[in-house]
Amino acid sequence: MKVGPEHVALALAAFTTLAHADSSSADDAFKQGRELLKAGKFAQACEQFEKSQELDPALGTLYNIAQCDAEIGKLAESLAAYKEVITRDTNATRRQAASDAAAKLELRVPRVIVKAEVGVTLELDGQPIAADAPIPVDVGKHKLVATKGGRRGPVTTVKVPDEGKTVSVSAKLPAEEGDVEMRVPETRSHQPDLKVMDPTESGAPAENDHAGLWESHRKAIAIGTIAVGGAALATGLVFGALASSNWNDAKALCNGMTTCSSQMLADQAAALGNSAQSKATASTIFVIAGIGIATAGVVIYATAPRKEHQIAVTAMPALDGGSFALSGKF
Repeated sequence: MKVGPEHVALALAAFTTLAHADSSSADDAFKQGRELLKAGKFAQACEQFEKSQELDPALGTLYNIAQCDAEIGKLAESLAAYKEVITRDTNATRRQAASDAAAKLELRVPRVIVKAEVGVTLELDGQPIAADAPIPVDVGKHKLVATKGGRRGPVTTVKVPDEGKTVSVSAKLPAEEGDVEMRVPETRSHQPDLKVMDPTESGAPAENDHAGLWESHRKAIAIGTIAVGGAALATGLVFGALASSNWNDAKALCNGMTTCSSQMLADQAAALGNSAQSKATASTIFVIAGIGIATAGVVIYATAPRKEHQIAVTAMPALDGGSFALSGKF
């Protein structure tokens, strides 16, 4: 097909129309970005500036991208944009503004220093970096990969906690040839040694251990039950002694008679009699309960395996009448 001048003219016209349309759309996106930037809507402003830059790249648009990136935490990207403006822009005023902003941003941008052997290539977030050099990054997590001899090492997550921090890490190198084989556990062809243990040894089968523990607990429960029964019995004896004392005091007020010489003495004697009756009732309850509990303890102990020791519990009221003493041999 022969291309004539008319075809070239049509192509140029179409290209001019397309370029004009892109430029118009880029201008619209830029204007929207400026309005959003003034309103403090930095994330939306960045989207519009990036759209404008994609349609019609301009250093003025890049300068605005640097401004909003700094506001949304993309500190490393903002610094890189400012430096590009400083290097390429012929507008002296904008270049000076970018230089001032970059100087302040330098103090905020965190950095990562990766230590690695000679011959190791490094990638941080998919971009090649140099070893032992401070690399500007944003706050957050970054992925580091080291490659040596065509073999890639594991991905290392580098955490950058705050602005202005420098984090140093050592690259995790790929495994050398043969490392995997060397780390495989040796497979044994022979059966493991087995040992049949005597039941009396400390390492006897679990069921014997459980049985021994149960028997030991049975005796402890029996002894505790007997002790509780003895305590209840002793408490009953104490209440019995107090009831008897109150009754004797009541009779003494009326000289052993059923009729007292005055109403006051009669009232005191009645009060002591009521107290004696209450204590006597409590004594009966504690004595019956104590005998029952102690008997149950003796039965539990008697059914446990016998050993060469005896059990004897003695409960006696203390001299003050308000407590008891418990003694025994277990």
